[in-house]
Amino acid sequence: IAVDGGSPPRSGTAQIHIVVLDVNDNTPVFTQKLYIGRVLENAPEGSVVLSVVATDQDAGPNGDITYQFSQSHSAFMIDPKTGEIKLAKPLDFEVAESHELSVRATDGGDLSAICKVLVEVVDVNDNAPELVVSSFSSPLPEDALPGTVVALFSVRDRDAGANGKISCALEDQLAFSLRPAYKNYYELVTVSWLDREETARYHHLILTAVDSGDPVRSGTAQIKINVTDANDNPPVFTKEIYKVRLLENLPEGSLAFQVKATDGDEGTNAEITYS
Repeated sequence: IAVDGGSPPRSGTAQIHIVVLDVNDNTPVFTQKLYIGRVLENAPEGSVVLSVVATDQDAGPNGDITYQFSQSHSAFMIDPKTGEIKLAKPLDFEVAESHELSVRATDGGDLSAICKVLVEVVDVNDNAPELVVSSFSSPLPEDALPGTVVALFSVRDRDAGANGKISCALEDQLAFSLRPAYKNYYELVTVSWLDREETARYHHLILTAVDSGDPVRSGTAQIKINVTDANDNPPVFTKEIYKVRLLENLPEGSLAFQVKATDGDEGTNAEITYS
C-alpha cells in the first residue's frame, strides 16, 4: 500500500507474488533400511525377487530417483526407474545360501541414500545322494567270521534339511548287512558264514541311499565280492567200504583195485594224495 501526504490522503495498492524455488536439500529416503526376499534356487532367470522404494521431498528433477547397485552383482539386475530386483541367472543354494546386496537411490541433484537387501535362497531337492566307497576287501575268504567288515563307505547329500536327510539300504542280500559306523559312514559286514560250495562264489551287492526330499532322489553304488576258497571240506571217498576179491597168485605190482575220493574245495585245497 502506498499513501500520499495530501488532504484527504490517497493511496494505491499492488500485489506481489513470491515464488519459492526448490533447491535439492532433501536426500532420498528408503521405506525400509533392510529388505529381505526369499527365492527358490530353481527360480528361472528374470524372476522378481522384490522391489525397493525410496521417496524424495524435493520437486521436479530434484525429486526424480534412480536406483542402482552400489556394487555389481552378476546374479541380480535392478530396474533403475522402479527399483525392481530380478534374477540375472538361476541361483544355487549349495554354492551360497544367501546374498547381501547394497542398493543406492540417487535423486536428480546427485544426493543419494543406501539400503541393504538380503536375498535368502530356498533349497530345493536338486541333488541326489552320493555314495563313496573308501575301503573295500575283495577277494574275501569263505571262512571269514560273521561281522567281518567288507567295505566302508560314506554318504552325502548337498541339499539341506529333509532334502539332505539320507537313509541307506542293501538290496536283496542275506549274507551281508549295513551298520552305521560314525557320522555319515556305514560299514558293510557279513552276517553269516560264507560257503562258496553251497552259495554263490561272487556276490553283486547294490547299495542304495535315499533322501527325504520331495521329489525323492536316490543314489546307488555297486560292489562285487569274490569269495575265495578255504580248506573247509575233507576228502570224501566214493564208498565208505570197498570190498575186493583178489586171486592169491596175483603177481606183485598187479593192479588189485582202485579207490577214489573227491574234495569240494578247489585248487591246491582239492588236490588229494593217498597213503
